[in-house]
Amino acid sequence: MENTWLNHMCPDEEDLVSLSTGTVAPPEVSRDLLRAHAVGEAALQEFKTRLDEDQQEKFHSKLKKQGLKTFANLSVKRKSKNSQDIVLKADRKLFSHMILVAESRQVNMKDVLAYPLGPLPWALANSDGTLRKTNKAALARELEKNVSAAEDIPTPSASIIDGMGLIQKLNGSNKTFGQVAELAFTNILHEGEQNKRTDIVFDVYRSTSIKQAE
Repeated sequence: MENTWLNHMCPDEEDLVSLSTGTVAPPEVSRDLLRAHAVGEAALQEFKTRLDEDQQEKFHSKLKKQGLKTFANLSVKRKSKNSQDIVLKADRKLFSHMILVAESRQVNMKDVLAYPLGPLPWALANSDGTLRKTNKAALARELEKNVSAAEDIPTPSASIIDGMGLIQKLNGSNKTFGQVAELAFTNILHEGEQNKRTDIVFDVYRSTSIKQAE
């Protein structure tokens, strides 16, 4: 696992990685992040010196911003003339080139325009170029959107239980691991007592996964 996963707490790790997005900080951002504490201390000492030497300086005066770069600078939005936020847009030159190619060759533009023209596939990447994380809740909403809850479940039927959801609902206070396991097993039997088959699904971490990019 140490060969495929990043250990953010390892002192030998050279790169700074965002815990929330998995983005690796470029050199200029890493440099500012690593010296942020020292820069802040220097600014504080300078402010204290001004308070001692200048009687007009007030305690509530604002400290000058140091302008250090952070991970937030990696996804700065640009604004167009009409004040609409634009992060990335399709390359117009690419589109015009495609039109010229379509005129000289047998190219079905309907098929071509079925794919994104932007520099990144939006299904896989965010607007700042980082890998798009999977959102299981959004997938669940799409699956449930056109399905109505059944009042009577026909038999024989099968039941699928979210293992982690079941564990999180249990009250494990002052219980041993064995007692928690027995309580979970009792709940599973109760949920699937009318079913021919019951599956309990837990999170798994496969050796080949999209999460390796994190």
